[in-house]
Amino acid sequence: MTEGNRRPDRREDLLAAAGRRFVAVGIRKTTMEDIAREAKAGKATLYRHFRNKDAVIDDLLEREGERFTRALEQGAAGRETASDRIEGAFLAGVRFFVDHPILTKGRDEEPGILLPRITAGGGPLVRRGLALFTELIAEGVASGELRRVDPPVAAEVVVRLILSYFAFPPMQLRVDDPEEAAAFARALVAGALRA
Repeated sequence: MTEGNRRPDRREDLLAAAGRRFVAVGIRKTTMEDIAREAKAGKATLYRHFRNKDAVIDDLLEREGERFTRALEQGAAGRETASDRIEGAFLAGVRFFVDHPILTKGRDEEPGILLPRITAGGGPLVRRGLALFTELIAEGVASGELRRVDPPVAAEVVVRLILSYFAFPPMQLRVDDPEEAAAFARALVAGALRA
């Protein structure tokens, strides 16, 4: 096969199919056979990549962790100050979780499956969020723009706040209103860190 006509990464196809099935019928009701059928693959192909459904879920969350990192980076990109970068990444993080079809379906209908994997023990989304916010906060502290805080501890507070909007959907704050969400982020998140 030449470079131009190679199939896209099969593992990614399988994860995308799993995500579609999880949204359509739920994680618990989705079988490995359903995932293979959705991906138009044989069961043997699926099992070559994943030993069971738990492995599919774990790898899907790793993939979403990579997407979460990209969303945070894009939210911070092009902003001048450290507090603006933190604000942008925070807002991007909240939107990522609030708008994510797989994660919100799992939260709403099968919280016992996804929530522990996301929150307990620092799952891939938490680890990646902590790394990025630690870096952003450390840069702001080093430049003197932010108060002298312990960057990993401050990053944990920011990530916990993002996760709170996922675990407990907003009741008062309208995160879908960009101005209201930005004002909140500016006042609470970045404002608490400014020197």
